[in-house]
Amino acid sequence: DVLASLTDAGLDNEDGFTWMTAREITVAGVPVRALRVSYVGELGWELHHPMSEIKTLYDALLDAGQDHGIRPFGTYALNALRMEKAYKAWGAELTTEISLVEADMLRFARQGGGYIGAEIVEQKQRDGVDIRLVYCRVDAEDADAMGNEPVYDGDQVIGITTSGAYGHCVGQSLAFAYVNTGYDAAGTSFEIEILGKRRKATVLAEAAWDPENQRLKV
Repeated sequence: DVLASLTDAGLDNEDGFTWMTAREITVAGVPVRALRVSYVGELGWELHHPMSEIKTLYDALLDAGQDHGIRPFGTYALNALRMEKAYKAWGAELTTEISLVEADMLRFARQGGGYIGAEIVEQKQRDGVDIRLVYCRVDAEDADAMGNEPVYDGDQVIGITTSGAYGHCVGQSLAFAYVNTGYDAAGTSFEIEILGKRRKATVLAEAAWDPENQRLKV
């Protein structure tokens, strides 16, 4: 409703503007590339625009959203919401040292190669990898994983966390970790050391929040 009040462009599924698509539209008089994607697991858009117009857009969106209770929120809230959706983050789960294979991102790669790094990806698919990224529910109490906590199977260190947060919508502590191959199957349990205490963690097969992406597709 907020975005619709600032543009003449159709934003609904019926207008052909479906989830994971993009269009060039005008918002508050500013030309933008609108991507119907969301990093927080709710219906939303990313607006890519000239940097010189950022204040114009920001002020217009806040003003249009007053009747809806719109207000800014911080990166801790953003992190908690993306963790509930099992969305990976650049610099944490995704780095220049990790390929699509370890990060479980092959579904986003072009079939048949033809992209930078394709040879390495194909080699790792053939030869296998030593570590894989997992998404976990953590039996935490008064603290959550933040990243760089060791992951244990008994006395053996089998991995390291990359990020974590408490998911307030699902009532669970969540974490991403790279673990040795063989510990990445859904339902596998191990321990994460958080502030000196070992906490049980269990690998999840899907996002804790809206795994079918229904809220993004409305």
